[in-house]
Amino acid sequence: MRHALKAVVAGAGVALLSAGVLASPAEKAETFCKARAIDLENPAYMVVDAVVRGDRLLLPDYTKGLREVDLRTGKDLRSVLPIGTQRGEVTGPQHLACGSGRCVVFGDRYFWVYYDSSFRFLHEYPGHKSTASGQPLVFPDRMVIYGIASSEVSGGGTPYLFIQYDDGGIVPLQEYPASMPVPETVKRIHFQGITTGGLAALPDGGWAFVDPRSYAVFVFDSNDRLTKAWRGTNPRFRAPNWGASPEVHDDSGRQTYSRWQLSQPLVKRPVPLGNDLLGFVVGLPDGPLLQRHELDIYKTTGEPVAVGVPIDGVRAGRLIIADAGAGRLVLVGQQTWEPSAPTTVWQVDVPTVENTQ
Repeated sequence: MRHALKAVVAGAGVALLSAGVLASPAEKAETFCKARAIDLENPAYMVVDAVVRGDRLLLPDYTKGLREVDLRTGKDLRSVLPIGTQRGEVTGPQHLACGSGRCVVFGDRYFWVYYDSSFRFLHEYPGHKSTASGQPLVFPDRMVIYGIASSEVSGGGTPYLFIQYDDGGIVPLQEYPASMPVPETVKRIHFQGITTGGLAALPDGGWAFVDPRSYAVFVFDSNDRLTKAWRGTNPRFRAPNWGASPEVHDDSGRQTYSRWQLSQPLVKRPVPLGNDLLGFVVGLPDGPLLQRHELDIYKTTGEPVAVGVPIDGVRAGRLIIADAGAGRLVLVGQQTWEPSAPTTVWQVDVPTVENTQ
C-alpha cells in the first residue's frame, strides 16, 4: 500500500499520529532474565545485523563476508555468499534481513541484493537513494527501512523511516523536516541505527518501530497503516543530550562519539514475544564505554507488563538484537566499541508474563 501516513519529527520531539494512550510507568519486576553466553571463535569486525535460525547464526562481517556460525560451539561453518563486485556478489556486507522466503544484503557495492532462503541470487537494484541504519524488514513485495532516504522522494525533508518497494520506489513515513538545521539533523542521523532503535515484524503480518530518541513506539498493520502510537515508560530512559553530542568528521572522532553515545540510554529494536507482547532491550551506562541491559515488556497497545527487568551478565560496548523470530531473544555484542573486539552471543530466557506481574 503506497499511500501511507507520514510523521515529521520537529526538534527533539516526535509527532504521534494516533490516539494511542501514553503508557504509565509499571513497577519494576523483582526478577531478572538469565542469559546463556557463547563466545565466537572469530570476532566480528563490527556487529551490525544478525539473523538466527535454529542453532545457526548468520552474521554479515565487513571483512569476512556473510558468515554462518554454529551457536553451539561459536565456530564458523562457512562463508555463505560469493565475495566480489559482479552482479549477485557482495563486498563489505553490512546489513542482512530475511523474511517472506528471501534475504537482502547491503554492502560496499551500494546495491540491495536479493537472494532466496537458500541464498541463490534473485535480483538486485542500486541503493543510491537509500541506505539502512538498522536491520530492515523484508515482506513479499517491499522492505520497511529505518535509515536515510534521499530528500528527492519526500517534500524536502530527510526520510528516516520508509517503505521501499521491489522496483526501488520509496514512500516516506517519518522524516526530519527541511526546517531542522543541518547540524541538528546530522546529530540525529549519527545517533540512529545500528545499536539504537529499529524495527520488528509482528506475528499478525504488521510491524513495529521504536524511535530511540524518544522511546516512541509505532505499530503498523500489514498494509503499513499506523494503528497505535505510545511511549515506553522505563524511568531510567531519557532523551539524548544533543547539546553534548560531539561532531564526527572522520574515524579519529569515533572514540569520543562512542563515549558520549554509551553514556546515553540506548533503546534497541523491538522483539515480538507473543501475539500481543513486545520486548525492548534498554542499554544503560555502566562505566566508561560500557552498558548493562534491561528488558521492558509491553502489550502492543502500550500497556506496560514489566519494566526494567535486569538481563544478568550482559555488559557490552556494542550490542544489537538479532532477528531470531517471534518469542526468542538473542543478543550479539562486542566487549568494546572498537572493530574486531571479542564477540559474544547471549540467548536470553525471558520470564513468563505471570512471573513479571
